[in-house]
This record gives sequence, structure tokens and C-alpha cells, in this order.
Amino acid sequence: MMGECVRKVTEPAGRHVIVVAYSVIATMRIDYLLTLLLLLAASQPSGLRGQGTEATPVEDDRPKILRTLRDTSPATATATKTTPLADSVTIVDVFMEGHKRTRDRVIVREMGLKRGARVPSADLRERVDLSYNTLMNTGLFASVEIAIDTLSADEVALVLQIRETWYLYPVPVFGLADRNFNVWFNENNASLDRVDIGAKLTYYNFTGRRDKFKIGFTTGYTREYEFSYNHPYVNAAGTLGLGLSYSFRRRREQNYLTVDNQQKFYSEEDNFVFRRTNVDLSLRYRKELFVTHRIELGYRNTSIADTIARSLNPDFFGGARNSQQFGRLAYFYSTDKRDVRNYPWAGYLISGSVEKEGLGITGERSGLTLGGTYAKFLPLSDKYSLNFGMAAKYSLIRTQQPFLENRAIGFGSNGLVGYQFYVVDGLDMLIWRAGIRREIFRAKLDLGKYAFIDAFRYVPIRLLFAVQFNQGFSNSPFVGEANPLTNRLLTGMSAGLDAVLYYDMVGSIQYNRNHLGEDGVFIALQLSF
Repeated sequence: MMGECVRKVTEPAGRHVIVVAYSVIATMRIDYLLTLLLLLAASQPSGLRGQGTEATPVEDDRPKILRTLRDTSPATATATKTTPLADSVTIVDVFMEGHKRTRDRVIVREMGLKRGARVPSADLRERVDLSYNTLMNTGLFASVEIAIDTLSADEVALVLQIRETWYLYPVPVFGLADRNFNVWFNENNASLDRVDIGAKLTYYNFTGRRDKFKIGFTTGYTREYEFSYNHPYVNAAGTLGLGLSYSFRRRREQNYLTVDNQQKFYSEEDNFVFRRTNVDLSLRYRKELFVTHRIELGYRNTSIADTIARSLNPDFFGGARNSQQFGRLAYFYSTDKRDVRNYPWAGYLISGSVEKEGLGITGERSGLTLGGTYAKFLPLSDKYSLNFGMAAKYSLIRTQQPFLENRAIGFGSNGLVGYQFYVVDGLDMLIWRAGIRREIFRAKLDLGKYAFIDAFRYVPIRLLFAVQFNQGFSNSPFVGEANPLTNRLLTGMSAGLDAVLYYDMVGSIQYNRNHLGEDGVFIALQLSF
């Protein structure tokens, strides 16, 4: 047994959402929020709703590393206690307790410190801090305690106390068909005709190897069937991973053109005007803990209504065709050293991609695109953190591309503050961002005995004030004067409050202003288990 123990760190782990912290607009995931509220509501007996909770201040989320002694003979304890550490130490063993499903080798692989490793004593604290962050970023654990057991001047053991998170999520789906909540609420009057309902079953850590199984069905604005399975450790060394995904979707309304940087839609009440089948097989290589290489091989088959292809936009696929199918080959690279990936405070991210769409088999598509992202997060103190970064896209094939493959600003994570109601198409794109955040408040809500799922017992809460400055440019050689925001510099600014819950849920309320003089208050949500 250990003589002392580190302070418990009980932040529920987040699931994998690849979101850069300064990307402030994301599609609203109400389905996950509903599930969380149901679980919390069910955790309190009738007549005791809202009782028995306590909010306590939280200091530093990092594990405090203490030299601890084994419960051995007094002679051994005294000798160890008075012997200072040498210039470097060997980790002679790693002890783990508390985990039931996760395999030991997965934990050792992700923490980056294993039996036999030689570590400079001056770097030991930093290395263990880093191990804590990498373990929490896996999304597998609700809390991790790490203690150092000093055995001799040059030998230590690591002792981990682990509390696993909840892995099985049968989730009701209530999603928005629009690009973000503000478009749905303001431009489409919060219409229920533009929502998707259904169910998804996501099983994280399916076999205890950090693998993920997902199956789902959605109806409403979009009809979708999906299946995916990802296994990150298919070899003994844990360096190779495989993934397989399939989805089929169809909908009765489809965006067919961009005019005045607004999406134009065509719909038919009794017919589906858009259909798409996606199949992807991926191979991932991760020899180093923070560096990932991924290759994807995929197939796309898409069809649209004849009215769109022949009348509204003959360039949707090109040549007034109403269907398109092609193969796809892509390579992705990333170095991710952010401390907390969904809302980083320190560290950096570098990512790049090369995507070839159209492999010469069908002759219906030919695109070759380079992409890149850089983000840096620099803490000035415990309360202040700077962030800055860039995102870019460049098309190596300079001919006009199909409509859906010609997207730039306003899609995915490539948004600009102040331009939530606009989209900008283009072959090429460059975005740069900078901001500063100030933490106002931090606490932890303890639901105590009223949390029937242990992973949800503690609710860490952070409130921050954030200011962001964004600029972007889209090069659109085949877009005319109908879209005035193309081929010009766009500038936006925002100031507002960010709330961070449960390690991976971020909600923001912001005042935005753009170069057109337009301003307003916007809501941004990033909710995911």
C-alpha cells in the first residue's frame, strides 16, 4: 500500500471529437444533451430532485506527484525515505487498479511510460503530467490518480488508481439539418421539418481495446443508415489500427447553388432529391504517442433529382449529369500535443492532408486537394491563455470542381466568427485566427449518492471570457459576382462567455461583428460524449 496518495482527479472523460478550440460554430448535438439530462434526472430518487449536491472549488486539474513509500519493513522505509533520487531513475513497474474493461496494455501504451523506461529525475513530474493528459484524452476514464513509489535512489514504480467512464450510449437522435443552430433558428424559424430524429447505439471501448462500434438509423429531414467500427490496436505493438464505415443517406431537400453567399435549396414533398452512399476503409499508423498517419480508401455514389441536374445547376456534377461515382484515396497526418483536445489551454496541433477524389476508374471525378491546420495554445498564467492558428486548402487540379466539392469557408471547422449566416465556395482557402481567454470561475458539482452512474457523479464546470479575431480569404475563380464575399478578405471579431462541462462539452454565447458592419449575439455548442 502507498504511504500517501495523490489528490483525486475526477473529471469525466470526453469522447472523441476532433474540434479546434477556436472554431466557435458547430452543429447543435441535442441528442447527446438529452441523453445526459435523462441520465442525471434518473439518478435522483423521487422527492429528492436537486438535493444533496455540492459545488466545491477546484485548484489545479493536473495530478500532484508525491513520492510515496511501499508498506514494507521499517528499515526499508527509512532507507528509501532519506535517499534522494539520482540524476535519472528507472521505472521498474507499473501497478494499475480500478479498471475492469480496459486492457492493461492499452493503458500502458497510451500513458507513454512503461516498465524499464529510464527517465531523468528532473523530467519525472512533467512526464507523469503528460501521461495523465494522454490518458484522459483517450476518453476511456472518468478519473486517473498517479503516484510515484520510490523504491531506491534510482528506481521507482508508478501506481495508477483508475475510474472508468460509461461506455455504452443508446442515444436518441434529435439533430438539425442546417449548418448551425443560428441558421436553423433565425433563417428557418426553428422549423421541425428541418430536424432529424432516430436512434444511435455507440459502444466505446467495445472489447476493452479502445475500439469503437457504432450503428444508427435516422429519419425526418434526412434518412440515414450508418455503421462503423474502429480498432486502434490490431498488432501487438499497438502501432496499427483499422477502421471500416458505411453510410447511406437520402433527403427530400438539397442545396444546389450558392447566391449572395447563401445556400439555395430545391425540395419535393413526395420524392427524395438527393441520395449518397459512402464506404471507407482506413489504416492508421501511430508509432509515436502524439503522431498519427492515416490512409483512407473510399467509394462515393451520389445522385440528385433531374430538375437540379438539368435546370437549376447543370454544373452540380458537371455536364448536366444526375449522378456521380468515384473512388477516393487520402492521407492524413497529425501531431497533437494539446493538453485537453476539446478545449486546449496549452500545447499545439499540426495536421495535414492530401486527398485524391477520382482514381481514373469511372472518369466522373478528378480532384486533388491539399489541406493543413496549425494551432498553438500558450498559457500566460493559470488564468490567461492565448491561442492562434491557421487553416488552409489548396486544389492542385485547377479545373472547375463539382458543386459539393467546391466548399471553403463556412463548412465544418472552417468557420469565421461574424459570418455564421454565410458560406463561401472556392478552390482555395486561407484562414487565420487569434484570441485570448480568461478563466473566471471553476468548480466541481458533486452529485454524491444521487448519481446512479459513477462516471457522472462529478460535474466539473469552468466559465471563461474569450475574445477572438478571425480573417479569411477564399479563391474562387469560377464564381462570378453573384457571391460578393468570394475573392476578398473577410474579417470578424467576437467576445463572449465559454462554459466547459464534463471535460468535453463547450457552450458559448458571443457577440460577433464582421467587416460588413453586421453584428449580433450567437450561440455556439459543441456537445458530444
